Amino acid sequence: MTALVDLLRRNRIWQAAVVLMVLFTLYWSVFAARRYVSEAHVVVDTVQGLGAAVGLDVGSVFAPQATPPRDVLLLRDYVLSADMLRKLDAELDLRGHYSASYDPFSRLLYRDAPLEWFQRHYRGRVSAEYDETAGVLILQAQAYDPQMAQRIAAAIVREGDRFINQLAQNLAREQVAFAEREVAEANKRMIRARQAMLAYQNAHGLVSPTATVGELSAVVARLEGELSDLQARRSALESYLAPGAPDLVTVSEQIRAVEKQLRAQRARLASGRNGSTLNRIAEEYDRLALEASFHQAVYQTAMAALERARVDASRTLKKVSVVQRPTLPEYSTEPGRFYHSALYVFGTLIVVGILLLLIAIIREHRD
Repeated sequence: MTALVDLLRRNRIWQAAVVLMVLFTLYWSVFAARRYVSEAHVVVDTVQGLGAAVGLDVGSVFAPQATPPRDVLLLRDYVLSADMLRKLDAELDLRGHYSASYDPFSRLLYRDAPLEWFQRHYRGRVSAEYDETAGVLILQAQAYDPQMAQRIAAAIVREGDRFINQLAQNLAREQVAFAEREVAEANKRMIRARQAMLAYQNAHGLVSPTATVGELSAVVARLEGELSDLQARRSALESYLAPGAPDLVTVSEQIRAVEKQLRAQRARLASGRNGSTLNRIAEEYDRLALEASFHQAVYQTAMAALERARVDASRTLKKVSVVQRPTLPEYSTEPGRFYHSALYVFGTLIVVGILLLLIAIIREHRD
């Protein structure tokens, strides 16, 4: 003990080291402000809609998840963001609480500190860590009294739930809105195509030009068959009757009547109204009908896609489920007084040892 006292008297470095160790020990054991920690465990769940497929993916069960899910990463980033800090400050007056401590080394320097300083201090008092083993996000909030710590943790959980839910709802709303716009556009195109087909029918006075062409073709074919039969009959009669025979005259008159009617039907088929042939009218009508059918099929597909988007939107809704509610701490766990005291004492001893070693080396070189 006497040797130690003599060493302290002769060596100013050891005197300074002892003073620093005493100060560090007094600060961490007596003067450091007590901080209470409230902890909550949360997970992000997907709300499965009605009709969701239920299955077991063996690979997903046994495959290790090395990285946190994307929703958990988003929630963790939002917890530590400036937006969350503003909401908590507006609700709980974090600036006032963190700047009201008597401890100048753990408090917020002053109430009106810049946002960057405030956020840096906030991130030192709030943490969000993902536990890969349990698959939960562990939220911790520190405050100078237990009730405030619990209120901060509860507000973080509540605001995180609102953020995740709103994020999922916005995405689902955008998907459904896009599908609804596609349905509306497909409906407009279908209506325009059907109206164009209807206007074409009214313009040419035909409900179905294709059917009309078919009917006229059938009539022409029948008349051609009748004409062929009458001509064969006339040839047979001419072989044994005089040219003025009544039967021969009757058949000739029938042939002329059929030929006249055939010419009329062929003229009707070959020359249409408004200067367009009936077959061309039928071809244009078929094109319009095909276009109308196509747009109707597109509209039906868009309607089916809209229903799928609505079902998928209900399946992708998310919420924050609380595994452990924010705790009300009963004693302060921060700062770790013994840990920090020992850390600073050992750190001081290491620095003193290095200084003394350097001094010894310099003296030895001088000698």
